[in-house]
Amino acid sequence: MDTEATKREIKALEDKRYQAMIAKDAATLDKLLGAGLVYTHSYGGADSKATYLDGVRSKKWDYQSIERPSESIQVYGDTAVITGHVKINIFADGKPKLLNSRFTNVWVKGASGWQMVCWQSTPIQG
Repeated sequence: MDTEATKREIKALEDKRYQAMIAKDAATLDKLLGAGLVYTHSYGGADSKATYLDGVRSKKWDYQSIERPSESIQVYGDTAVITGHVKINIFADGKPKLLNSRFTNVWVKGASGWQMVCWQSTPIQG
């Protein structure tokens, strides 16, 4: 297995996912997110794939811009773990917010190719 090629593939999928979040492209997100997704927000709430996609469609989360100042991708066979720092400009429930967080997310390669199955973010204080 070419770990570097897999890391490049995962980075491209991450780029595509963040672009889809900003574009409110639920169809692309539906393909990129695994059926068992657990999406844990920095405020502590958690969503399934269905409820997360509903939130994107309804603009409960209206992503304006997303920066990833740092990230690291580690590959373990058919699993990739991404950790890093993310800054998200978002309207959440109609209110503008700047989220500055550390994150961990997990991608798994299955019958539908690589899909993200877990997101966990924690606010950076200060």
